[in-house]
Amino acid sequence: MDLKSQFQQIVGEQHVADGAGERYVYSFDMTENPSKEPLMVVMPSTVEEVQNIIRLANETRTPLVPFVTGQNVGGLTIPQVEGAVIVDLKRMDRILEVDEEAMYMLVEPGVTFGDVKKYLEKHFPSLRYTYPLAPPFTSVMANALLQGLCDLSTMHGSMSDFINGLEAVLPNGDIVRVGSGIMGEENWFGRYPLPDLVGLFSGWQGMTGIVTKISLKLWPKKKAMTHAALFTFGEQQTTDLLKRIVREGIIEDADCQSLSIVKMLMGVAPPVTPHRGEPDYGTVLILSANSEIELNEKYRQLENLVELSKKDEPRNLLIDWGTVTKLMGEQANAWIDFPSDAFKVLAQYDGLTWVGTYIHPKYWGAALEGGRRIVEKYGFELMAFLKPMHMLHFAEFKFIIRFPKDPATLERVRRCNEELLDLALGLKAIPYKTPVWSARRLQQFADPAFFKLLRDLKKLLDPNNIMNPGRLDL
Repeated sequence: MDLKSQFQQIVGEQHVADGAGERYVYSFDMTENPSKEPLMVVMPSTVEEVQNIIRLANETRTPLVPFVTGQNVGGLTIPQVEGAVIVDLKRMDRILEVDEEAMYMLVEPGVTFGDVKKYLEKHFPSLRYTYPLAPPFTSVMANALLQGLCDLSTMHGSMSDFINGLEAVLPNGDIVRVGSGIMGEENWFGRYPLPDLVGLFSGWQGMTGIVTKISLKLWPKKKAMTHAALFTFGEQQTTDLLKRIVREGIIEDADCQSLSIVKMLMGVAPPVTPHRGEPDYGTVLILSANSEIELNEKYRQLENLVELSKKDEPRNLLIDWGTVTKLMGEQANAWIDFPSDAFKVLAQYDGLTWVGTYIHPKYWGAALEGGRRIVEKYGFELMAFLKPMHMLHFAEFKFIIRFPKDPATLERVRRCNEELLDLALGLKAIPYKTPVWSARRLQQFADPAFFKLLRDLKKLLDPNNIMNPGRLDL
């Protein structure tokens, strides 16, 4: 029996595809990373089917690439080797449990941010999850496992820090649970004590198994919330003020962006070019509290910090969200309500990329300034993005590039991204959602013992190297 027929026996004939059209669709994403067609696509709906797929792959030495939507902006689901089979998990789309008391949810891979938002609003209105700058159909599990960021990251850090535990099918087909879920169902409250084995799956890009369930922290929905827009000048002055604001503990989240992004969100048609005298950066600030009195006091402290900053830069400007809404219309509130909507602005072309990194606070200003020079050199729009994370312990930093996928532009994008990454690595930043090419570059700067350990762990867990081989240049 051929391989396709064996997969059909596992998931059903209608859930295996190897036509030219299907293989093409799974061969690329929006980035500049080179495309490669898979051998076929298999779509399981149960944990048992995932087990049988992996066992068959071991018998036949068939490479597997886990996939949900492919919205990762890093080429992470493009096969790196010939003959790979895409394991599309979007049929596994159940919200299995919400524990209101311990504030967590247990979900399958295909559950999206849109799904979670609707479900919580209907069934658990006192709780909230967090939302990234990504389409609403993005997988909640994938974003957490890939250590992404969200609209609570300034307070709570990377989305991987929201993981309480998970269930995974290992490369040999065995099922394992890590975190408090080892004690059985309805017990996914946390990942400690005992050895923290979430790390065997977080950040690995599917190289150590397929995660089939994940427990993620939920948060109380605050009774009062407001937003503001802060407009500033200069990289060092902007980041110095941002650090002072975050350190005070008065904001829930902050997104610092080049003014061009703010303009596009306001409806200005691209290409957006800077004008003399305009601010360089616009930062969206979120404030929340348990009462209007507390919220008003936090906003007053924010106003005082901005006012003090005017001694060094008198043009700094804080605008309340009511005024922003008058300028932008209802799209302002829609964007704040669900930041995924902002992704529409970025997706004008068929190409979208960034070199995302996590970076030490002392390098924020240098990163923005150096990145601006590189992007200007290559003639792209200025679309810098900086988010303070985990109460100022680090930040996410990137320059976003939107582009049409013609050959000349693709080559220009690649060269620009290489220079941006070299700048970041020179500032000791670490790339996240790491494409293979950037992992290769990272290894020139990083401790080689770390990557040796990764290779040893990969070989131990996956001796036949069937799970997403080639990732992280391992």
